[in-house]
Amino acid sequence: MQRSIGVCVLAVILSIGLAPTLQAQGLGLAVGANFAELSDIDTGDQQATFDNVTGWHAHLWLDLPLGPIAIRPGVRYMDAGSLFEDASFEDVITQDEDEALKLIEIPVDVRLRLNLPMVSPYLMAGPVLRFPAGGNDDDRFRSFSLAGGAGVGVELRLGALRLFPELKYTFGITEFTEESYEVGGVTITPDEDQHLNAVMLTLGIGL
Repeated sequence: MQRSIGVCVLAVILSIGLAPTLQAQGLGLAVGANFAELSDIDTGDQQATFDNVTGWHAHLWLDLPLGPIAIRPGVRYMDAGSLFEDASFEDVITQDEDEALKLIEIPVDVRLRLNLPMVSPYLMAGPVLRFPAGGNDDDRFRSFSLAGGAGVGVELRLGALRLFPELKYTFGITEFTEESYEVGGVTITPDEDQHLNAVMLTLGIGL
């Protein structure tokens, strides 16, 4: 875990340090939908499963190109949805009055581009720092977790306008929930790490 966090922090530092030496392509703003789910877990004497829930996100990023590679640090606000609503424990479904989980994420994407005149498809991957935002149940979530992200996208150049439709998948690396928490009157003590994973559909605009 410490090594993973160290790699992530190093990536952020390098991207900031390289920024003055790279020709910045500019800022970008993206919005989209996400479909998030907590990983299923064993709680010792039973198994808990969690449904996929729908939310949304907004992402502000800076693109720093270096030939076919571009480094893209950014900040993303994510409404992950009501992750604990209708959680299932064996055959019992809880009726939890769960508010939507809000996150502040710091992704550092590395894009590998196929540079064509008007359309540039690309692959991307990188670390994601996650911090629960205000309004969450602090007894359930850790104050910091590390995730990874990977995806595909297309850069469309329409005159001065640049569009970035993307499909991304983020997956938890370190534990996202606390060692013990309560859902719908049921206390959960996972026997294994519980992660937050999400599929994200995004449309970005280069500013």
